Amino acid sequence: MIRRALVVALLLVTAAVLETALFPAVTLLGFRPDLLLLVVLAISVRDGPMSGARVGAIAGLLADLLIVQSPIGLSVVIYATIGCVVGVARPYLAPDSITAPILLAFVTGAVGTAGFGVLTSLLAEERAPLDLVLQAAVAVGLYNTLLAPIAYGVVNRLAARFPVRGPATE
Repeated sequence: MIRRALVVALLLVTAAVLETALFPAVTLLGFRPDLLLLVVLAISVRDGPMSGARVGAIAGLLADLLIVQSPIGLSVVIYATIGCVVGVARPYLAPDSITAPILLAFVTGAVGTAGFGVLTSLLAEERAPLDLVLQAAVAVGLYNTLLAPIAYGVVNRLAARFPVRGPATE
């Protein structure tokens, strides 16, 4: 269990480093992907709502502390909620489906970005224009869709090598 936690932590830190170092130079419509959300999504689909919520909360805190300039806690709420909801929906997804993870990558990227934009507008001093929030949501959703097969492949290989043991998947 400790090795699994270390592997997930390393995966999240790697995603955060890539998101801050590499992807600002490689943008889609001026926006970068949300790699931390992709990791949360892949773990939620694989391991269920509890693991998704836990990893989502940690990924959200990492995003709040390292990446985003907004009130601390917004990303925690959004990532943990998405992780839990996707984990709960997991039994309803076809286990060998190729399209479900890709569709989920778009939907979670768009919903997470739009939710973050709306919450930031409500809680922060600066308000983001609604058209910019929608443009960002679509761009991040598309970018996450393109990167979803890579994220799923990495997470599935690591999760198979370091499986969850105990009640974490309930």
